Parts: sequence; C-alpha cells; structure tokens
Amino acid sequence: MTTIPTETAPTRARVTMLIQAPPKDVYAAFVEPAQLTQFWLSKASGPLRIGETVHWSFMVEGAAIDTTATTMEPGKKLAWDWSDGSKVLIELEALGGGTAVTLINDHFPQHGAERIDAALNATEGFAIVLADLKTLLESGTSAGITKAKAKLIALRQ
Repeated sequence: MTTIPTETAPTRARVTMLIQAPPKDVYAAFVEPAQLTQFWLSKASGPLRIGETVHWSFMVEGAAIDTTATTMEPGKKLAWDWSDGSKVLIELEALGGGTAVTLINDHFPQHGAERIDAALNATEGFAIVLADLKTLLESGTSAGITKAKAKLIALRQ
C-alpha cells in the first residue's frame, strides 16, 4: 500500500450530482436566502452578490461563515470565497433534461492531516447538500438530509 505524505496529498473536495431541474433553478437555490434555508442553511443575511459579504449560519449550531461571491453567471457558474480562506466553485451544465452540478471546494487553510480531514469533511458535506437540493428541486420538499447530518454532529459533540 502506498502512503501519500500529508504535505502533498490532494486537498480538494469535489462532488457532482444530476438534478432534474433547469440550471437557472439550481443557480437560484444557491443565491437566494429563501431557498438556501430550505436545504442547507439556517440563516443567510442576504442574497449572494459579487463583492458583497453575506453571513451564512449553517444548521449545525454555532457553525457560521462569511461568504463573498466572486463569480456569478446565472445558470452556468457561481463561485465564492469563505472567510476562512477556502473557495467554492459551482459549475452547472444542462444535461439530459436536468442539470449536472459540479461543486469544488479548495484552498483549505489547514495544514497536513488537518487539511486532508477538511477536504474529506467538505466532500461528505457537499454530497449531502446536493442530495438534499436534488430532493427539494425534484419533489418540492427537502428530505431533511442536511438537517439530519447537523443533528448527528450536534449529538456527537
């Protein structure tokens, strides 16, 4: 078995999901607070706008971050920087009557094994977020997957 040194190990979270909804609807779900709070956040101080910082509170008690949009191409691409120094890029592709959503989170501020853990946790977290968004946009109701993960985190603290 080959061991990758923690200093050179990949540190990028990447998830992809096919959502049976138009790209404009997927895009809006990540921009508008009324939609973000249906599947991911407990609160957003405002909609994403280029260069404007908004405060996001997650469903995990006490988890919050400032978010600043850096790229906004409706129905195609969305990117933001988080106040911890990490970056998120969402690419949307109309495909098969739906939208292929690819989300990449990188530039984690941690070092070594902690950076690897951050990338793994982000991969898991964003997979859950996209799954919950998929159920919301395809059925009209969140499956509560993100909320269930937040509850699990709280119970283990």
